[in-house]
Formats: sequence, structure tokens, C-alpha cells
Amino acid sequence: MPKSIRSILGKSNRVTKPSRPSPTGQARPVRSPAKARKPKDDEAELFQDKLDDIGLTKILQEELTLRDVVQVMRYVRSRMFSPVPATGFNSTRTTEVLNYRVVAPSIVTVGHLNAILNSPSKVAREIAELTAKGVVRRVRVERRGGIGEALIETTDLDRMIDRAQLTEGTKMAFTAFLRENPTAQTLSKGALEDGQTDELVRAGFLTGSTPAALGNTLDVRPEDRTTLMSIQHVSRFASGTVSAVGGRNAIHLSGGGGGAPTLTHAASQTGFRLAVPGHGRYLKLAEGAVDWVREALGRTKWGECPESWLQERFEGGGLYGTRWKVFWGVEWSWVLGEAVGLGVVELFETGSVGRGVRALGA
Repeated sequence: MPKSIRSILGKSNRVTKPSRPSPTGQARPVRSPAKARKPKDDEAELFQDKLDDIGLTKILQEELTLRDVVQVMRYVRSRMFSPVPATGFNSTRTTEVLNYRVVAPSIVTVGHLNAILNSPSKVAREIAELTAKGVVRRVRVERRGGIGEALIETTDLDRMIDRAQLTEGTKMAFTAFLRENPTAQTLSKGALEDGQTDELVRAGFLTGSTPAALGNTLDVRPEDRTTLMSIQHVSRFASGTVSAVGGRNAIHLSGGGGGAPTLTHAASQTGFRLAVPGHGRYLKLAEGAVDWVREALGRTKWGECPESWLQERFEGGGLYGTRWKVFWGVEWSWVLGEAVGLGVVELFETGSVGRGVRALGA
């Protein structure tokens, strides 16, 4: 009988390690794929116990020089972005970041002011006084689900008008209207010539004055108001609904439909709303950062955590972390001010781990 190949070659010289029996004498369970992909720093396992709460606290406790609206506006704007690092970015990325910041409008939301000054009634009175004197101008800004308010110093708005691609006649007429109507938020029909209003709409200083309503108000930038459609907005609605295709009269409002009126002609029946060019970019940045805070807190057990932990996660990774990759190097203090101003979070003292951040129902 012929010998088998194994009997000819002999036993293998490979060393085999005997398997270790489990303590119970049973086979070791197979690890499921889901658990194998489970991240090491699972947020659900953090902060199992609620933080001590010894009272609410302000965003700025030591900055005693900030006592009026204009001071706070300048403080917020000057600390909105971190300095661009001298090394770490290539020239293309550096230019991109700098250009983004140059076109960012010099506006501050009223909620952010209230979060710092912590006196809504006093802020409201001071804003009314400053707008009547022409020091600041109040503008309405569209947020998801409603309308908010922001402020811009008149000198900053004048500089924006002067740098805009407008004819000299339009610049002079619009500036004169703003000075004569310091508290106005709309431009009535006939206040300027049709050609001038068309220039201002295209430059982003005017928008249609259609009242905002959830479901048909589109979240777009003022400089894009020559069409009233936003892919980012309509994509949030279910297929088959009116909002999923841009809302009622979207084709006519965007200038389509066989010679239908453009935005300028459509709005001329009801007037225009004053706006600030680039405010859509500002709101997109603010809402994105606040959403990040909301989602981070949503992954904790009690919807709260130390501020230091939240800030470290936001700023972590250096130039390649969330703050620079997604939010253009925005400062954490600015993000926190927006979140508190919108009523998304509140700050409280823990007495042991510094300030805590707690998600609210907003």
C-alpha cells in the first residue's frame, strides 16, 4: 500500500500554541461586528453621574469693562476668529481662510449680546436709543424656523456700501435714506429708483419683505436673493411636499415661468427689507457650530458636561480638527456665546470641575 504524503514528509516543524480554555470550560464567544467598530471613547459611557450645580453663571465673569452694547459688539467681533497660523496650512488654504473672513459681515446677534450682558431689558432700551441716534442699525436675519435680529455699527455698514460694486448715485441715495431713517428696517416702494433697488438687491443690501413662515421661507444668503430657492433648505423636506420643490410660487419668484417677474419686480409691490451682504454666511457658520454643541451634548447621558471637555473636543486635532476643518478657526468663546444666546445651552458652576454646560429644550 502506497504511503501517504504526510508519512513521507514527516510531521511539520511548525510550533503550534494550544488554545487557552475559558474559565467556564466553554468556547469563547465570537465578537460581533458592531462591537468591533465601537469607538474607544464612547460618549455614552462618560459622565454617568450628574454634575454638581451650585448656580448659573455668566459667559464673562471677569471682563468688567464691557458695560454697553457697542463695547460688547466690538469685543465679540474682535474675538470671533483665531489668528491664522503662520505654518501648517498651504498657501491655497491660507488664502481661502483669509478671504472667508474678509467677507464675513460685522454683525452681532442680539441673543449673543444678551448672553454677555445678561440684562435683556437694559439691552433692549440701549439698542432703541442707539438706533434712534444712528449709531447702530438693527437688521432682521432669517434663521431656520423664524426670524432673528442682529446689529451692525453704522460706520461698518457705510464702509460696506462704499466698497460695494454700486454706482455712485446708488451709494449716495441709499446712504441718504439710511441716515434719514435710522430705525427703518424696510425700504418702501418708490423710495429709490427701480434701477437703484435692483443694484442693491443684487449686492445683498435689500431682500424681499415677504413675511417669514415656517415651511415656505427659504434659508438663503441675501446676495443670492435674485432667486429664492436654496438646495440646502428644500432638501430637508419630504419628497412630494410643496416645500420640497422650493415652496409656493418658487418658479415665479426665481424669475421663471415664461417671463414671470423677477424678485425685484415681485418685491416692488410690498417693498424691500434692509439686509447686510454675507449675513447668510454668518448664520450658516453660527448655526453649524451651535448644532455641533447640541449634538455633542446629546451623546452624553444627562445632556451636560464640563465646559473644558467640550472645548477640548471642539479645538482638538490642531489644524486638522473640527474647528479648522469645518468652522474656519472660529473661537470657542464665540460659539458658546451663540449657543447661550439662542437658548440652546446654559452655563453653571460645578464647584469641582469648573463650569458646566447643560443642553436646554431649545
